[in-house]
Amino acid sequence: MDQYHFLVGEFKKNTPFIAAAASAQLFAWFAHIGEPVERYGNKRGKIVKFSQRNYEKMLFAPETDGIGLLSPRLVPPDEADEAVNCDAQAMYSSGSELVLSIRASKLALMPLFDGARAIPGLFEHCEYVYCYAETQGYGTGYALGYRQIDEAHPMTFGTPCPANNWAAIKRRGLQDSHLRDVYPINGFTQARLDALPPERRQALRDAMQAHGRCEEHAGLTFWYLPPEELDAARTALNAHAMLGAYISHRHP
Repeated sequence: MDQYHFLVGEFKKNTPFIAAAASAQLFAWFAHIGEPVERYGNKRGKIVKFSQRNYEKMLFAPETDGIGLLSPRLVPPDEADEAVNCDAQAMYSSGSELVLSIRASKLALMPLFDGARAIPGLFEHCEYVYCYAETQGYGTGYALGYRQIDEAHPMTFGTPCPANNWAAIKRRGLQDSHLRDVYPINGFTQARLDALPPERRQALRDAMQAHGRCEEHAGLTFWYLPPEELDAARTALNAHAMLGAYISHRHP
């Protein structure tokens, strides 16, 4: 199955939804990757053809609490789920998270990240950022916290699912004491790091010194891991029961 690259930014608590600013940033990202916006998600939850007038009406409606933009369809509308029938997609959910995705053959993971962080203000409300490669359906569900079954990800009965485990941990208000997983690109605000229990915070510091490299940008510390070091970093942090992807939500 085709691979897509994803960037997820989880927002700080009580992040305001400033519709015009968020919309401008998402359109700037589409312009940066050279993809037109053909469709958007309307306030009734349907994906419809883009119309500037109707989009603006939706955007500034009091009940609107998010934005979803999609590039042109890949196949006719009756041949695929509209939500994943595209090369590129951007979502901004009020008070929750930012999600960008693009077909891997069109843009590598690091240029996706570099392009996103070059857009002024796009990471302003993010406290936790991570990037990964996945199939489109499963990767989109993963970003939003639910399990999306596809050929590469069949149902595994009785086994905790990395996609929806994190949503369960967040529902219980336990996300501050965990990370979701270890990714090729990981970003944290200082407040997000400080929220970890001391032992886990030290374990993360040790792992960041032992594996990959780190840099500061726009108020976040980014930790980059090459593929060959992902498993070692994951093992080190799992030893402290801090990676939510691998913990049953019944025993956080």
